[in-house]
Amino acid sequence: MTVSRALFSCMLFALAACSHPYASRETGIGGPIDPSARLFAAQGRSSWTAFRLGGGLNVVVENPGLPRAFAWRLRIGSVSSSPVVYRDTILVDDNDRHLYAINAATGAVRWRYTAENELMPQPLYQRGLVYVATGNSDCSAYFPPHYVVMGLGTNRVEAIDAATGREVWSQGIGGTGMPTGLLVRGTFIHADGSGALVAFDARTGAFRWRARTPSFFSMGAVVKGNDGEIFIGGAFSNAIYAFDARTGGSLWTHAFPAVYGSIADDPLASTANALVGMYLVPLAAGPYGMVVQDGSRALQHVYALDKRTGHILWDRALDNVRGIAPAFNESAIPLVYRGRVYVGSAVAPIVTALDARSGRVLWQRRVNGSVKGGLAAWNGVVYFGDIAGYLWALDAATGRVIGHVAEGTPFNVGSPIIVNETLVDGSQSGVLAVPLRWIRKSD
Repeated sequence: MTVSRALFSCMLFALAACSHPYASRETGIGGPIDPSARLFAAQGRSSWTAFRLGGGLNVVVENPGLPRAFAWRLRIGSVSSSPVVYRDTILVDDNDRHLYAINAATGAVRWRYTAENELMPQPLYQRGLVYVATGNSDCSAYFPPHYVVMGLGTNRVEAIDAATGREVWSQGIGGTGMPTGLLVRGTFIHADGSGALVAFDARTGAFRWRARTPSFFSMGAVVKGNDGEIFIGGAFSNAIYAFDARTGGSLWTHAFPAVYGSIADDPLASTANALVGMYLVPLAAGPYGMVVQDGSRALQHVYALDKRTGHILWDRALDNVRGIAPAFNESAIPLVYRGRVYVGSAVAPIVTALDARSGRVLWQRRVNGSVKGGLAAWNGVVYFGDIAGYLWALDAATGRVIGHVAEGTPFNVGSPIIVNETLVDGSQSGVLAVPLRWIRKSD
């Protein structure tokens, strides 16, 4: 769900811009190529089709057209979006209705598009078009745990010209556009706050198909499978759904108890055979009985589902990861890296590493605030931000703190990406770029 909004005038604070010779592709980013990281060569690529590149949700971008390390801070509205890279441009949107194209090396704004409602999903792009969706977290129907429709005002999916920031097409949807969509085979597929998945022709916006569920979709994402299927999690009814991406036909549904929380907020990571997510279980009655709501005490679980059948492969209660559920963004975004699952929490300031095959807890690390956003990993180091305003670097194998640095702005769900040797992250006051070495050497 949406984060609280902080209004700032658009100001650029250039901190530094460190230029380094580009290392060859054989040496990779800061050393030998990490075979567990999914490299995305931004220079010349024409598409970014899924939330955090899909798969394990680890975003590592290699771009020889940019400095190896750069630093800047752009103060805009609160960012729920994960940044993406289009050639030498950072694309990110804020909750104040703006989509920004930002010079990745300097932080200067190249263009700004203003929508009619809040923008919270990660932008996607393909063949010169950027895809976003509008909508807020206000509810037009609210009867949990039985029925919720989210999104008041203008709810739309929109295609924007990547060079100019001008709208090319837009289409109305039945509920909030907060989830991140998916581009597949020339089709833009989006899920909304009314529980519908809608497919449009990516070039023209022409309607292709619609699938309906008894749930609503919030800050999750449409996930691509191996054989033409797509997946997404919904709430009230709580379930993970699998559909045929070509027709919208239902493949399977895995239902969770109605009292659980964060199913619709949780973007799913995936391996070759499994979907990985998390949910919250109420520990005491909340405002609507035994349902996780704002102010409820809750316990966090992490689980894996078989992609083919929807059957549970494992489900792990994190016994010490418990606390008060926040008003918004109950979930944490998982990362799959080197055979492990890494996940923060909205209810406790703890990051957990689990074995991806069995769900066995490998280590846990307490940090300074809850970690709701995603994580990024490179060369055995996991990087992320917390709600207390700190960026962290942890040893991926042991959880040992390598470094952490206070940035003075809370990191909520605007998840980080690694660009060359720099972390680019969204926060509650905008976007910032911080060289990885600054984080690692801060302790």
